[in-house]
Order: sequence, then structure tokens, then C-alpha cells
Amino acid sequence: MPSADFMILLAVLLPPTALQTLGEFVEERTINTPYGEVGPLALRMPAAGPAVWIAPYTGLPDRTDPRATIFAARELGVRRVLGWELGVGVNPLLEPGALAIAGDYIDWTRHQPSTFVERRRTDFDADALALRPAFCPQMTAAVAEVAPGAAGCVYLAADGPRRETGAEARLYRQWGVDVLGQNLVPEVALAQELGLCFAGLITIGAVAADRPQPPHRGEIRASLHATLDVLPACLRLLAGPTMCDCAA
Repeated sequence: MPSADFMILLAVLLPPTALQTLGEFVEERTINTPYGEVGPLALRMPAAGPAVWIAPYTGLPDRTDPRATIFAARELGVRRVLGWELGVGVNPLLEPGALAIAGDYIDWTRHQPSTFVERRRTDFDADALALRPAFCPQMTAAVAEVAPGAAGCVYLAADGPRRETGAEARLYRQWGVDVLGQNLVPEVALAQELGLCFAGLITIGAVAADRPQPPHRGEIRASLHATLDVLPACLRLLAGPTMCDCAA
């Protein structure tokens, strides 16, 4: 049975034919978990490099329970998860089409379960997890290597589909937030609990509500395809043993 160490949570708009860049379609699978059904997931195998599971994703409140998604990744033998989404540029330097890599986050969600841990458990060391980087350093470095123009960012996660108000955008900027999104948190925290590496990649699709909205001239589509083109190289960089503490 084919397997893969990698999964991409794909929360960007791409035509299915574009995914050929990640390899030929091999199989489709749905996984049943204690938190619900996940799928269909598509396995793609490139001519050179590691195979990868593709999970179409959305940050809407009615999406699949994030616990189910991360649990399914582990059931498939996945060790590394990359979340890729369209986000909102809070930092005025981030215009539509820019690429950002999440380095830390603020969880401003209200309706998504953010842990696998039940209150009665006493063997969960939250302090140990808190001392580790929020996003996998090895994966983050690999993404930065293949996309050197990408900016590191502080990511704020909020519940969709409502966008931020102008006042909220100004508040987030005072907090040091660069990007606002809906698809990387609580997934990153859940992956950390299960010992999976997780990295967050954001293509800026809009600017914050308190900024003038620039007209779109195809820069977002061009950025998405340029990023897709470098992802196979990123997966090749990460093939082999992990050199991080995510699974410690």
C-alpha cells in the first residue's frame, strides 16, 4: 500500500490540473477517526522525490474537526504537515501576492477544539510543549530555503467566515501581528501534541480592513503557481530523518 511522510493542507484556490506539479495521482482515501471522517485525501507521487497526501481544506466553522484532520495524518503514517492558505496582510509591508512563513501565532479562535487532551488526564506535560517552537524549525527553514523572498510572520488565527473590522486590524497590528488567517490554528497545536512536524505557509490574498484595498492584477494567481512550483523541492529537502524535536 503506498504511503507518504508528508501531507499538505491545501487551503488555496488552485485548479486540479495544477496539482500535477506535486506528482501523478496514485489513490484516494477516506479515514475514519474518533473525531469524524476525513477525506477524500489524494496521494500524489512525483517522478523524483517523496509522495505527498493532499487534503483540500477550509477554515470555515463547519469544516471537518481539526482533531480529525491531524489524527488522520498520523494514522496514515505522515510525519510532516504543511498548511498552505490565503491570508490577510495586517503588516502594511505585505501586499496581495506576497508569501509569508508562520513563525509564531496567536490563537484568537473561539469555536475550534485546540487539544486532544481531556481534563482528567494528568500525564500531559503542557509546560514541555510550551518551551518548543510553535512551528517546526526544520520545516520552516526548508520552506524559507526554496522561497527566499518569503517573510517570517506572526500569525493570528480567527474564526471565519467573518472578516476583521478596521478597529480589530489596528488592534492586531499593535499586538505585532503580521497575518490573519483561519487554517493553521489549532492545527499546529494539535500536530505538536501528536509529535508531528507542522509548518505554515501563507499567500497574501487581501489586506487588512483598515488599509486601502488594491486592485487585483493577477499577482495572487501568479504567486500561487510560483509557490506550487517550489514545493517539490521543499519536500525533497525534508526527505529522510527528522532533525528537530517535534517528536521528542
